[in-house]
Parts: sequence; C-alpha cells; structure tokens
Amino acid sequence: MSKERPENLALAIHHGKDGAVRRLVDAYQDRLYSYALRLLRNHFDAQEVTQDAFLRAIRTLNLKYDEEKCRNLWLEPWLFRITRNLAYSRLRRRPVLEEQISDHAGQAAPLVLPSCALERLEAAETQDALLKALDCMGSQARELIMLRFMEELRYSEIAEIVGASEVSVRGKVFRALRALRKLLAGSSGAAENSHSCRRSAPRRMKARGLRPALSKLST
Repeated sequence: MSKERPENLALAIHHGKDGAVRRLVDAYQDRLYSYALRLLRNHFDAQEVTQDAFLRAIRTLNLKYDEEKCRNLWLEPWLFRITRNLAYSRLRRRPVLEEQISDHAGQAAPLVLPSCALERLEAAETQDALLKALDCMGSQARELIMLRFMEELRYSEIAEIVGASEVSVRGKVFRALRALRKLLAGSSGAAENSHSCRRSAPRRMKARGLRPALSKLST
C-alpha cells in the first residue's frame, strides 16, 4: 500500500480549505516563536513577531501567490525567513542596540525549545555548558548554530532563510563550531564572568548533532 503524501498546507490555505490555517499554526507556532525569542530575547516581542509572521504568510498565500507558486513553495524555510525578517526589523527599531539590552540579565529572555526536544536531551551539565558558550557568541554565529543543530534544518534550508549561498552557510557554520569549541575548551569561570555573555538558569536543549560535529573538528 502506498504511503499517503503529507498535506501541502500552502496550497490548502490558498484554496481556503477548512482548518488549513489552524493546521499551519499548530505545526509551526512553537518553533517560530522559539526562533523569534532567540533572536529578540524578549517574550512580548517574540509573540508579536510570530503572530505577524503567520498573518503575513496567510495573506501572501491567499492574495499574492498563485496556485503553482503555492504548490512548489518550500514552506518551512519560507516561514522561518518571514519570522527572521520581522525580528530583525523590530531589532532595528529598538531605541537601544541588542547588545546593550542583552547586557542586563533581568532583560535577557531564556532560550525556549520545542517540547519535542525533551525526547533527545544531552546530559544536564553538557547542556548548561553549551548554552553558556552559545550565550557568549555573536548573534550571527549563534543563530546559525541554532538553525543547524537545534532546529535541525538542512544547509540548503538555512541558506534560504538567511539569504546566503549554501557554500557560504557551510563555511559560516564551520567557523561558528570552531568558535564554540574554543569557548567550551576555555575556563568556565571566565565564560560566566564575561560581560558579553547572557547569563541564565540551566535549560534543556535539543542539540543531538552538536557534540558529534564539535568532536570532528581539529583542535
């Protein structure tokens, strides 16, 4: 018996099928909110950006894209790209630079991960060390690590989201991994006391492929 093909949600929304919008939101709201929160580090802003991303996506699918474009749309990276563009637009409108905001521990929002991540946890100490190291990285490097190893997106999907070539993304991820390994190899005390780090309570994280990727790098 042939396997049933997954629903094309973009096409379903374009055709106005009952429940299609709800299925889209249910499928992606946690991941898009989590991604927005990592970029914005503010719960209220992340909620607004996620809501605006869905509204923009649904309006585009209904009014701007024709049937053929909806049928061939690469939906997941397209939604992440909309969310990313809205998040960076909001960051540019902030009266204070993101780096200045993140220096205040009271304003730094924790990294929130999808509930499905709980099935594939690293050891608690390793998670905490990884998250502290990630908090000390630059925003671009941190975002690439998150997209590749937490969201588990392919390089081609990440390239579509950030608007770069796949070759460029592969190189940047490799350099980000090397930087992360150096942070992990350094003194944990130095990392905790660094003013550039966003300190927060230990959190659980999905990073199944992160440690193997780090271990493959030459020192």
